[in-house]
Amino acid sequence: MGQQEEQPPAFWRFRSSNGFIVFSVCFAIFVDVLLYGCIVPYVAPARFQLDSSSAGARSGVAEEDVQRWLAILLAVYGLGFSLGSPAFGWLADRYRNRWWPLMSGLVLLLCGTLMLWFSSMVQLLCVARFIQGLATACIWSVGLALVIDTVGSSNAGESLGLVAMSMSIGFVGAPSVSGFIYDRFGYDMVFICMVVMVIFDIVLRILIIEKKDAVKWVLKETDPNDPRRPLLPPVNDGPNFDLQPHAHPIITLCKSPRLVTAVFISFVEAIIMTSFETVLPLHTKETFGYTSTLAGLSFAVVVFGDFFSTYAGRLSDRIGATPCVVTGCITMAITLFLCRYTDSPSTESQVLLWVLLLAVGLSHCLVFVPAYSEMSLVVEEIEKEKPGVFGPYGAFAQSYGLGNLAYAAGTTVGPLWSGFMRHSLGWGWLTFALAVFSLLAAIPSYMFLGGPRITKQEDEEGDSIEGY
Repeated sequence: MGQQEEQPPAFWRFRSSNGFIVFSVCFAIFVDVLLYGCIVPYVAPARFQLDSSSAGARSGVAEEDVQRWLAILLAVYGLGFSLGSPAFGWLADRYRNRWWPLMSGLVLLLCGTLMLWFSSMVQLLCVARFIQGLATACIWSVGLALVIDTVGSSNAGESLGLVAMSMSIGFVGAPSVSGFIYDRFGYDMVFICMVVMVIFDIVLRILIIEKKDAVKWVLKETDPNDPRRPLLPPVNDGPNFDLQPHAHPIITLCKSPRLVTAVFISFVEAIIMTSFETVLPLHTKETFGYTSTLAGLSFAVVVFGDFFSTYAGRLSDRIGATPCVVTGCITMAITLFLCRYTDSPSTESQVLLWVLLLAVGLSHCLVFVPAYSEMSLVVEEIEKEKPGVFGPYGAFAQSYGLGNLAYAAGTTVGPLWSGFMRHSLGWGWLTFALAVFSLLAAIPSYMFLGGPRITKQEDEEGDSIEGY
């Protein structure tokens, strides 16, 4: 039996490689974002219309109440996301392996999707959206922690840039994918495609072998005299350091100005991006007479900037988060301020708006990815100062849980605040307020965020373990 346990699984090197694990997490977040972007704005209205026009009127939603219930579905999703982020982060850090927490999130996502597909009562639709919010919290918190476990905090920027890019692809692709499938093949086919993607996501998670589990086979196949051997991550099946009683990890994390700053940046970025998502379509329709398609493309230009997130992450890995985030915040503030001058129907105003929207997207990726990388570096910094303060398995998932909680709060505040600002004071004052908000975020970023990430020795260490 012992001899059988020593046999490594098939294709273990590929299944434990950096590329496969990061791809699996990126695909999980892409599917989650795609579901979010497809179902509520495009598929849920169809459900209400089909039900309300049918003989049974199963949903009980009148046509004039559709918009209100769509807003409720979004709010319920945000509630699940907010409550689940710190909870799943804490749960994931209680276990040595990320397998069960992340698998739980994917199963929740599948259950929520199936409920949305087959439920006819609007109350059950709300429950399904809450479950999907919990699933998002789990997938993001645990998935990002798994990426850090795999590539290490010192090289996290580029990998988190890939995660941000997968989010952008999901946001951009959701309208076209859901619209095309619904128009060509009908309501049920949209959900069939989504369920198939979630199932494939689950299969990828089953295939993953985490680095900490693959180390024993690497050590077995590595020459003891190999100079790279000491650089391999140690096998740690349990605590081997001081385990005196400490404050709850979240309390310890919140005492760090560096982490609080990164979490605040997550909140600010969520407000800015969701504010544009809320008011930009209406502004372009009223000012330039854009159709819904052109209005949607306007916001897609903002999201397009995230496709450069890997370069922002790579730059952050080399020079540190502070110059990246401060530069991004100041650039975004200037760009947002200039957006106030795109309030005339002229061609010049339209061209200026599209250029400025692209600059907003580029600035966003220069801020967002380094800030999220900081959340893992804070954990390592505190752990070095106080070994064992987070328990045997660290606090990466809890750190990202706090960041996701702030992001979820921003996605709730942003649409409400931006809608009120534009309605009461207009487009110009809204963009001015967002510019001030971004500029204020640069101050704590300069004061508290960390410095350079990697040294030459650390870079060689990352290269030495990347292949297994």
